[in-house]
Amino acid sequence: MIEVYSYEEMEQKNLPLDILEEMRYFSYARYDNFENFDCISIEMLDFGNLLLSKGSVLFYISQDKTFCFTSRKEEVTALFQEIDEKFTAERAIYGFFEEMIKGDDIAFDSIEKEIMELEQALIVTGKRDCVSEIISLRKRLMVLKKFFEQLLNVLDILMQNENEIFDRKTIRSFQMLYRRAERRFQNVLNLRESVTQVRESYEAEVDISLNTTMKIFTVVTTIFLPLTLIAGWYGMNFQMPEYGWKHGYLFVTVVSAVFVLLGILFFRRKKWF
Repeated sequence: MIEVYSYEEMEQKNLPLDILEEMRYFSYARYDNFENFDCISIEMLDFGNLLLSKGSVLFYISQDKTFCFTSRKEEVTALFQEIDEKFTAERAIYGFFEEMIKGDDIAFDSIEKEIMELEQALIVTGKRDCVSEIISLRKRLMVLKKFFEQLLNVLDILMQNENEIFDRKTIRSFQMLYRRAERRFQNVLNLRESVTQVRESYEAEVDISLNTTMKIFTVVTTIFLPLTLIAGWYGMNFQMPEYGWKHGYLFVTVVSAVFVLLGILFFRRKKWF
């Protein structure tokens, strides 16, 4: 069985600490081959909440010994206890990888459901404020993309087995795990495309709404433009003939009302409103 230690206990082992310390600083997954040993570092995702981490794990693997260092000693120890004790250390590492990504269905089902509900809200109910939902979806999908992308790189290097640490049966198991991770990575890309389509639909709805608003302002401005001209005309500092006519004010009022009415009828006929 693999011995599990905390990162603080790493100094107690006669191991290349500089290399192990460097391996701790990574994004989601990393695999390095050295002369007599391999190192694997991986972030344990919380598939129930992708924006949180369940801690990290660092494996030191050689022909005669295997150590596991982690920031969550109790959780990782419990996880290895669920793996059959008859497994070799190398086989137990495969079991750890399998257990670690077992809950990925939760994340994919949740995100897919959210995308469908958001798309339905945009089309059916005309939802107008969905920026926060789109940003949240893109953040979680970005986390999944980086995780599975780097996990594929780790599995690809691992299957090459340069130091001949893993037996053929374990390598075949890792090959199956690689294909599963590859399908998950493709699912992430498909979901990202779906979110992009939802975002484009939302932007189209916003543009249509903005165009409608601008159309209304254009119609109103056009209808009252003749009145502006009349106001400017009679606002000039000249003696107009109509000033001495007792029906001049009524005449201007009627002309203004006729212009407004004609404008409304014209735009109604054009179906602008």
